[in-house]
Amino acid sequence: MEQIKVLLADDKEMFREGLARLLNEQEHIEVVSQCSNSNEAIEKVKETKPDVVLMDTDISECDDTKAIRQMNESAPEVKVVVLTDSKREGDLFSAIEAGATGYLLKDMKVRELVESIDLIGKGDVVVSPPLARKLIRKVTSTGAIEAGTKDIPSAREIEILKLLVKGAPNKEIAEALFITENTVKVHVKHILEKLKLRNRQQAVAYAVEEGLVARVRHTEPK
Repeated sequence: MEQIKVLLADDKEMFREGLARLLNEQEHIEVVSQCSNSNEAIEKVKETKPDVVLMDTDISECDDTKAIRQMNESAPEVKVVVLTDSKREGDLFSAIEAGATGYLLKDMKVRELVESIDLIGKGDVVVSPPLARKLIRKVTSTGAIEAGTKDIPSAREIEILKLLVKGAPNKEIAEALFITENTVKVHVKHILEKLKLRNRQQAVAYAVEEGLVARVRHTEPK
């Protein structure tokens, strides 16, 4: 199993230290940095280049959605995941719209968290239930994908959507479809414009809702 480097951002030191110890016990996971606020996390992302960032939504004196956007802009390959006590729909929707690739609740079991990190590391979007159902309803019923206002994706766009759902970056999509990376960027831009979406995360949600591939994973016990 490939190594996964994790950065933790949480203002509660005891929780952060305990979680770091539990994750470091996993042979394939390494906690490369711990931060107490979003500003520090933004800088540490640039320095340590983690694969996954686990951050709380309620870090003092910080705008967390802005932090998610800044991390995505400075390090697009990093997967930013919210790990929180908050079950508020507003926090969930704001995080996903900002570009988070997961929204996990702190009351989950360690095994479930490790499994979620593994899935996220592979490119999955992981959302704790029942929040996953709320997310799909939100995306398909408001602004992002509104019934009667979206065009139908072309066959090529559906191919690209399926690869986006698998977490494939532009380079892999280009290789799979025998096109250039620039062409992939153009297709993605057209998909977002056609479907009235803001980002790739919403494109993933669209693909799930339309039945292309079931990709939004629930973290319920097996």
